Amino acid sequence: MNRNLAAGTLCSALVCLASGAAFAAGTMRAGVITDGTFKVESMPIPEPGAGQVRVKVRAVSVNPVDWKIAARAAPGTKQIAGRDMSGVIDAVGEGTAPFKVGDEIIGIAQGGSYAQYVLASTKAIAIKPKKMSFEESAGLPVVAETAYRAMITVGNVQKGQRVLIHGGAGGVGSAAVQIAKARGAYVIATASARNHDFLRSLGADETIDYTKARFEDKVKNVDVVLNTADAETNARSVGVLKQDGLLVSIVGPPPAEACAAAHVRCAVTGSVNGEMLPKVVELADEGKLKMSIEQRMPMSEAAKAWEMNRAGHTRGKIILDVAT
Repeated sequence: MNRNLAAGTLCSALVCLASGAAFAAGTMRAGVITDGTFKVESMPIPEPGAGQVRVKVRAVSVNPVDWKIAARAAPGTKQIAGRDMSGVIDAVGEGTAPFKVGDEIIGIAQGGSYAQYVLASTKAIAIKPKKMSFEESAGLPVVAETAYRAMITVGNVQKGQRVLIHGGAGGVGSAAVQIAKARGAYVIATASARNHDFLRSLGADETIDYTKARFEDKVKNVDVVLNTADAETNARSVGVLKQDGLLVSIVGPPPAEACAAAHVRCAVTGSVNGEMLPKVVELADEGKLKMSIEQRMPMSEAAKAWEMNRAGHTRGKIILDVAT
């Protein structure tokens, strides 16, 4: 068996099991979580199987799930970090049409995205937005699909509805502001004061400084609430919805009893799998969805980027350069 093919088989699952001098001729830099600790090391370049493409990565983005997985890592485990990526297809397996070598894509990687080469299912990729750079595009997959599911698939936001978005300046929140506005909604977003001008540039009609005021005192009779903040905000949001309004959460299930008592609907967005990415790209190509980059950092500083992301004060996305 071809040595690189064998190496790729080992790396096509979530956990990569081999590295070292035996694969020196076909290795890559990868950001690896070992026993919960992040470091950059040499890994074998994977080979695509049926329904998979291999992507030469141009940029990856940081999401909360990245550091949460590292925090939950079991002793003795080893895996490549990350999900989001953008890059260029450089190899294909069987049955990958219409995708081909040379296509510029965005997607969700199989087995981790913090690497110079990654594998992805054709069901979890889409052609890169024409007007976005690779760095901007890398920030889209997880947050934009989550926002799309919240505002359209689950929320079914309609023209003229009032939508409240908690954590509007974050990755999911900023995408949701734009998607709700594209649907014709009146958008209210919570954020610290430094982000209010940013949110208005994205289309927010009203902003609330959560550090100085309780949103319950500022807004009532909302049709849809998206909570990207915390579990406490789920409970507090029930009271601002109109009867039969909808609370959508990405931070755990809303309180069922409170929702029932208030005669409102409550839901979660569900898992991101990449299937909505063509719809996300369509919005981006129409100029209705942009991606803000808070900071670009080398992959070697991913642990620092995670701490920034964990603090929850970033505007938009942190992008990592896998080459450094």
